[in-house]
Amino acid sequence: MRGLTPSTSPQYSNYLPDELLLEILSYLPTGREGQHVLAAFCLVSRQWYDIAIDHLYADPYLSGSAYALFVRTICPSINLHIRKSALASLVRTLDLSHIVHQGNKATTARLLARTKASLEVFVAPQASFAINCWASMAKCTKLRILDLSLVSEAINYQAFDRTIRQLRVMEEIYLPRCSSSYDALGVGMHVQWPPRLRHLHLSGSVHGKFLWDMINQPNRFPGTMSSIAFSHCPMLGPSSLKSLMCGSAHLLRRVTLTALPRVQLGDIDDILTWLPLLTDLTVSLSYLSHDFAVIPHSYSYSYPGSLEMHTLGPPLEKLTLSSPNSSTSSPSDLDEMFDAVDLFTLLDERWLARLRYIRVARCAGWESGQVPEVAAVEGMLLDVDRENWEGRRWHYADIGEMGRVGYEEWRASEKGRGSGAWLRVVGGL
Repeated sequence: MRGLTPSTSPQYSNYLPDELLLEILSYLPTGREGQHVLAAFCLVSRQWYDIAIDHLYADPYLSGSAYALFVRTICPSINLHIRKSALASLVRTLDLSHIVHQGNKATTARLLARTKASLEVFVAPQASFAINCWASMAKCTKLRILDLSLVSEAINYQAFDRTIRQLRVMEEIYLPRCSSSYDALGVGMHVQWPPRLRHLHLSGSVHGKFLWDMINQPNRFPGTMSSIAFSHCPMLGPSSLKSLMCGSAHLLRRVTLTALPRVQLGDIDDILTWLPLLTDLTVSLSYLSHDFAVIPHSYSYSYPGSLEMHTLGPPLEKLTLSSPNSSTSSPSDLDEMFDAVDLFTLLDERWLARLRYIRVARCAGWESGQVPEVAAVEGMLLDVDRENWEGRRWHYADIGEMGRVGYEEWRASEKGRGSGAWLRVVGGL
């Protein structure tokens, strides 16, 4: 710089307060995009390393050559007693969903054993998870989420049962599609689900003996259980599905039903009656007919309507309508399938007066035509939402200071944009 002498050159500090470095870290990208940035951050100085190293290893993105380097770092030797890695205790999420050919079963078991002190989330790899992993997993006492959905081999249910009995803080479990070895056990098995379990995702062989044991098991789920999903269950029929859900009707508030070939049009129409506490439903349009959530004859709503009448409707707040199954839906089914007109009527009559969030698969065709049906449904949804706001009903009963403003002003606010009613048409749903 012109005019500067060595004695007047700008001085740069090599130290920044920890609070300032933490603030800088909060602006860095996360996930795969931010991993190389965090790694570079750690190389600046020892202080920067100490601040950022926890963030770098807490939830690493693992694929390709990065996985091999991660294994060498966490498992510097096969024998734990010879050489440990202090970094292993920093790993909270071990997501191996991107690992296909790079891993092996022994390495997966070894990673679980090394990270057992801190591991909270584990997503199993497709091809390198086997029976030798269960013993290591049983020692991960902080594990909250277990995702086995990608596992390509049939799991051993006895090992599974023994393992989850040890994991007392487990909150979410996702079973694999190819869970087909249960019937080979020959005897019934009482699965003791973790006491804090909130969500269970069932896939694969949810039928026969496995389903029978679940239905007939007393107190089958803990009191914390509020969400269940059924997906890719080729043998699961509507009667068994109803039996399992109705047995837990006092618990379930969130249900997902997709990719169930034996469930046909109209089989799920009465689900809001089966599950009177249901607030969040994700379902394929292939299972719903025009009679879904049909309004009973005893119900009557007239404008402006009475609060007493539409409190009789279901408490459903969120509805996701996924793509119909083209392989099981015939052309005649498309004419009888639940559509935008049916949803508009349910909102117009205030039978679904608490509904706030709607997602619809783009392939449902609700955006087609000169007057898109989705626009009419969205307009009615906002009309119902405005009524609830003005009446301070349900979710608007305790809105605090925002209750002093009008509906439009609230919708324009940050809180209103985040929690106000909306309808979205989503591709690939």
